[in-house]
Amino acid sequence: MSIKTIMLTRQELYEQVWSKPMVTLAKEYSLSDNGLRKICKKYDVPIPPMGHWQKIQFNKKTTRIPLPKKEKEEEIKINVQDSKLIANTDNPLKNAVAEKIKNNSSLILKVADRLSKPDDIIVKTQENIEKKKVSESYSPLKGTVQTDRGFPSIIVSPKNISRSLRILDNLIKNFRLLGYRIDLRDEGLNIIAYDDDKMSIYIREKSNAVDTTSDYGWKSRDLVANGKLSVKVHRFGTFEFADTNKSLVEDQIEKILIKIESEFQEMHYRRKQREIEQQKYEELKKIEEAKQQLKADELNKFIEFYNDAHRWKKFTILKEYHTFLESQENKTAELQEWLSWAKSKLDWYNPMVDIEDELLSDVDKDSLTFKKKSGNNFYF
Repeated sequence: MSIKTIMLTRQELYEQVWSKPMVTLAKEYSLSDNGLRKICKKYDVPIPPMGHWQKIQFNKKTTRIPLPKKEKEEEIKINVQDSKLIANTDNPLKNAVAEKIKNNSSLILKVADRLSKPDDIIVKTQENIEKKKVSESYSPLKGTVQTDRGFPSIIVSPKNISRSLRILDNLIKNFRLLGYRIDLRDEGLNIIAYDDDKMSIYIREKSNAVDTTSDYGWKSRDLVANGKLSVKVHRFGTFEFADTNKSLVEDQIEKILIKIESEFQEMHYRRKQREIEQQKYEELKKIEEAKQQLKADELNKFIEFYNDAHRWKKFTILKEYHTFLESQENKTAELQEWLSWAKSKLDWYNPMVDIEDELLSDVDKDSLTFKKKSGNNFYF
């Protein structure tokens, strides 16, 4: 069984661990998630904290830990069995998307050698970046120029301007053919699909760290453009397609489109799953609320029964007392008047009659206390 060695820079591993969960990425390299964590720890590559992907799932804000700088960058070697690498890339969704892209004859999978009928965005971007001079640029990369805000974000050396524009023109045309909306904002170019899911696209020239010494003897490290281009796609994390010794970015258009469409499809699928789960939750919540309401209604019904029974018991005592007083001989006029009053109160208190009494309308018959009132209602 052959072993394949995958070479990564710290930056590349960093971008990968922040673009997808550790468990998912580890499977792609036929590693355990703990094994991948150890590699990240060894090379000082920060990983997302616990709960990071759950926050992203529910569109909550997260903070990305920056990659620490090291004096000497090391290449990271990951040994993977070829058979396992093939198995781990067997993604039904990605395979379906790949078929869709490959069979779409309208797509332009080859980057032209020169700009031909460029998109309006590219025309304006070309006018903007070709006026720039390296000495006037505020780019963090030595020897490069960059577009202004409100244009697609491009930071490259002058010799790579033409390549960058042709690559971006090709991608924009393909994005439109795939039905994506193009949104140009201050921070750069966004592509939008399906349920308003979006990704940012930008082009960078890769760099090497070079030690320099100033005229005053101060030592520092500068990032110097090395001529290799990369197309970066940002969603929650960032993934990139860069020039390699075997292929240029221009040769990876199909790969880029498959990756982006797969990501959009996955976002769409996850959103639908969340909607289904939310719908199930709401249905279960309604069932539970209905069940609790039935219980509450049943309890209230019993409490009413309980209170009526106790009121009846108290009523019978009052009734007996009233009957006793009424049976007395030689009743005074005052007692006769009181007995008449008491009779009306018995009718008001009797749970079987429940006659209203204007003066006692605000009294709770079970507790024989005034009902609480809100606002500025006072009793005098």
